[in-house]
Amino acid sequence: MRGLAALYLLRERDGRYDRHLALGMAAMVGVPVLAGAVAGRTDQAVVVSLGAWLASLAEPRATPAGRLRQLLFRSALLTGTTWVGPLVGDRLWAVLLASAVLCLLAPLAAFGVTPLIALVMATGPQPVAGTREHLLLFGAGTLWAAAILLVPFLGGPYGTPPPERPEPPPRAPGPCAELRRAVAVGDPRVRYAVRICVCFTATYAALTLLDVPHAGWALIGIATTLRPSWGATRTRIAKRLVGLVLGCALAVALLALTSGRPLAEAVALTVCAGIARPMRGWNYGFWPVFGTPVLLLLTDFTAHVVWSDVLQRLANNALGAGLAAVTVLYLWPARAERRIPERLQTLLETHARFLERVATVAQYGPAPARERRVRVAEQAAGELRAALDGLDRPHPDAAAALAAADRLRSAVTAYRPYETSGLPARELRRGAARLDTVAARLTGMELGTTGEAARRALEEARARVPERPLP
Repeated sequence: MRGLAALYLLRERDGRYDRHLALGMAAMVGVPVLAGAVAGRTDQAVVVSLGAWLASLAEPRATPAGRLRQLLFRSALLTGTTWVGPLVGDRLWAVLLASAVLCLLAPLAAFGVTPLIALVMATGPQPVAGTREHLLLFGAGTLWAAAILLVPFLGGPYGTPPPERPEPPPRAPGPCAELRRAVAVGDPRVRYAVRICVCFTATYAALTLLDVPHAGWALIGIATTLRPSWGATRTRIAKRLVGLVLGCALAVALLALTSGRPLAEAVALTVCAGIARPMRGWNYGFWPVFGTPVLLLLTDFTAHVVWSDVLQRLANNALGAGLAAVTVLYLWPARAERRIPERLQTLLETHARFLERVATVAQYGPAPARERRVRVAEQAAGELRAALDGLDRPHPDAAAALAAADRLRSAVTAYRPYETSGLPARELRRGAARLDTVAARLTGMELGTTGEAARRALEEARARVPERPLP
């Protein structure tokens, strides 16, 4: 449980809570629903807010012209995806074809998984109503979000244009050659595209044929938790499911307090939306806590939602997360070499837990099973060593990280018994926090840079352990 709590509370890379974005998000979602509640047209207003909510999941950092292009493209993409619903009707094969195309495009930064969520809402298995008025209002909502994000105070400062190159860059290989190379080496983006395509479309077909209530939440669970690597998927599942449980509890409370009062629901929606969106970049685990009530209120604003409906949505989302985990583990598994970042991540995480336990013992005295953490760290080091020995070519950076981990453990274990060692508990916890931070980044880094990043983090942690004085 302690490891789960530490994983859940781990902040994102360079994470910060953007208060300006919170104000912008409250305006994007809140202004339409508040105006609709006052005017008695909440059914139309929530569709505008839903479009703004989905469009806001992109936070472009570009020059003014670049940001405008990105936002207009995203507005057209989401609105066009929503139009798929009335175009294909009940033709399951057409929906699966559209899903497969969007899944294969998901690794591209310009697309992501948000169009898949829009497709689920537009086409089923239990779709949101897709009338012409609904589609126009949804498109207006995406444009409203784009207008807010174009304001630097709310959408973030504009980026600077890249410096001009003194000479043209070398010619890159063509797209076909690049695709062949990526498939041949098992590029994580290609594996990710194939995995999410197979998992999403197969689950979509099965849930549609079985007519499972609230099945769209299982598909959203797949889209939001399946990541290119097992380490990143595991982190995302832990953060999302814990946050979703808390978010469902908050949603039940808000629905009980605001049911039948549109203005109160609009106020709750505005507050939750303003809090939720910046959480996504600060700590993804907190994002579902406030984002779940927003999605529930936007999709069931005028409906009477009971706690059993909320629990069913939670169970379906957990089902989607479980399917994502199985897919990552067993569909097109990574070659041994591609799993080195995950083993380095485990190495850092186990050594972080070891330092935390030693810090606790040094500060407060003996604790039960205090030696188990060092054995787990030693086991992680042994698994990485065995993996490196089985590779076709050497990886000196990963081997250097392994040696740094050995030095860190040796430096700490030299102080046994820890309760009388005088080790600086605060410094050990800082070293553990640094290891956790780098571990969370490894699976998103280039393969060739992971070993060096892990080595530096382990050496920084070692520097926080004072030298053992000679007897």
